[in-house]
Amino acid sequence: MKIAMLVEAWYSKFARSFPWRANSTPWGRLVSEFMAQQTQIERVAQRWPQMMDRFPTPKAMARSDEQAVLSLWQGLGYYRRAKHLKATSEMIERECDGEVPCELVQLLKLPGVGRYTAGAIASIAFGKRVPIVDGNVHRVLCRLHNKSETPTPCPWSWARATELVKECRDPSLFNEGLMELGATICTPRKPACGSCPLSELCSSCKSGTQDQVPPPRPPVKRKRLHHYAVVLTNNGEIAFEQRQDKGLWASMWQVPTFETNEKLTAEQVARELCLSGKLGYSGSFEHTLTHRTIEFRVYVCEADRDERFTWHAKDSLASVPLASAQRKVLAVHCGA
Repeated sequence: MKIAMLVEAWYSKFARSFPWRANSTPWGRLVSEFMAQQTQIERVAQRWPQMMDRFPTPKAMARSDEQAVLSLWQGLGYYRRAKHLKATSEMIERECDGEVPCELVQLLKLPGVGRYTAGAIASIAFGKRVPIVDGNVHRVLCRLHNKSETPTPCPWSWARATELVKECRDPSLFNEGLMELGATICTPRKPACGSCPLSELCSSCKSGTQDQVPPPRPPVKRKRLHHYAVVLTNNGEIAFEQRQDKGLWASMWQVPTFETNEKLTAEQVARELCLSGKLGYSGSFEHTLTHRTIEFRVYVCEADRDERFTWHAKDSLASVPLASAQRKVLAVHCGA
């Protein structure tokens, strides 16, 4: 009981200001949780108001075009989340009378919603006594008990979070407070134990093992890939194609791009993309993702208007859903 009381009191005093906290609604909270997955919270805070202005309700998003959602998602990465959010809005409108469900079982049926997100919405938006465990919560709980078995959320941390949420006064306050504590005080490196409300109860703090608990994740081995992007121009307009795969950038737009594990010459790139003009080299850059490092080589080519592509004027590109890597491609082209 003491842990929950201390967390709630601390959070009530030291919670950071975010727009979804100031104007808290179930739909707004759901949108913020989708956006915050693997994206820095400060970037989410900048983009969330725009998303809510454009899509203030599930109905507004459900009736919109997916490309409109993707356009507002630019720069946040992991675009599959945007597609899942769009599908979730449609399911809420179709099966839940346009209202975000409050029960865990119903929330878990929504596309892209797992145990953590469902628990966050049920507890924070509706006050349900259900646990949430993300990396921040897992770290706080492991350090409290000096548990060093696993670097990621596990059955033990979920069980401990379940016990604590049953003891708390306010599930919304406690769960969000536990996340906030991990994000701002009980950080992966150099935790601010002197400012932690739980320091006197923390076994890791007492034993001096904060930096070893939980154990660090093994380093990620990144695969190296080569992407060859060609900025095709015609009378000031640029050619784009929409990705049809189900991968990282599915449904986003790009200049004609060929992807391979091997290095290619300009002639080979032109042949692979069925381009007849001569490619001029503009520059290159590396784009690093969680599991891969991609070397982009950028070429330019003045071409006849090819019906395989959609053509856009340069001053209209802000509304085209482009991943950050493709924005970099255009930046290389413009700076060449």
